Amino acid sequence: MENLFLKKEQSVTFTGHRFIPYGKLSILKAALHNVIIELYGKGYNNYYCGMAMGFDLLSAEVIVSLKTEYKKLRLIAVVPYRNQDEHFPFADKKRYQSILSRADETIILREDYCQGCLLRRNDYMLAHSNQVIAYFDGENKGGTFYTCRNAQAEGMPILNLF
Repeated sequence: MENLFLKKEQSVTFTGHRFIPYGKLSILKAALHNVIIELYGKGYNNYYCGMAMGFDLLSAEVIVSLKTEYKKLRLIAVVPYRNQDEHFPFADKKRYQSILSRADETIILREDYCQGCLLRRNDYMLAHSNQVIAYFDGENKGGTFYTCRNAQAEGMPILNLF
């Protein structure tokens, strides 16, 4: 059930690529940590995550790690279809399940996969947010491009950590 009390002006969406070079993981994690704390100080408490491998799961893990210190942080997992993790490698499947169990809210948009459902998930998150934290390489293809382009068209600020 969707929480009707989450305010769009206090909400952020994560979008990013599935592959992050190993050498960039710790730097990206530190950057996420710092940006989230900064935004939290400005009243951004709600973080929408599409739960894909790569940047999404990393971002969700950072939110979960900060929740004990920053009590108003909320992680909203937006799952495009039930069993989204069915083709994830074992380690990512474990991360996914762990994050879902610690999310403040889980929104499952569909029961089964269909063409375009990942993009509809991104649309849902943008519709409920006022800002984007991205890991976007600038290429004009894929879901991250789609989401950043639509956020930009809506005039939403995008913090790109690439």
